[in-house]
Amino acid sequence: MKLTFNIVYYLKKMNQKELIIALAQTNMPNKQLKAEMFKFHNSMVGKSKYMRKIENPEKSCGSCIQRVLKNVISWYHYDGSAPSYNEIEFTGKLGLHNKPIYKLK
Repeated sequence: MKLTFNIVYYLKKMNQKELIIALAQTNMPNKQLKAEMFKFHNSMVGKSKYMRKIENPEKSCGSCIQRVLKNVISWYHYDGSAPSYNEIEFTGKLGLHNKPIYKLK
């Protein structure tokens, strides 16, 4: 019997490491994770070539969410100034829109 676990973050402030690890495990973030993802993305606009414009967190269209998710994961994967975490590893595969796919160690 294979068990799967979903990470749920209950109304707490997430640090950058928790955010990246949580985003690496999902294709569609939940409400709180989405809010933290947009907040991080908008804070990095102008500091990274992957985050070019401020995105509206009130929009709930799937394409906006996927674009921001891809930008954050691409920043983590490709940007040399981004931190590296031992808890997740690159699978060697790219997903939809060339989004790098990670898994937990």
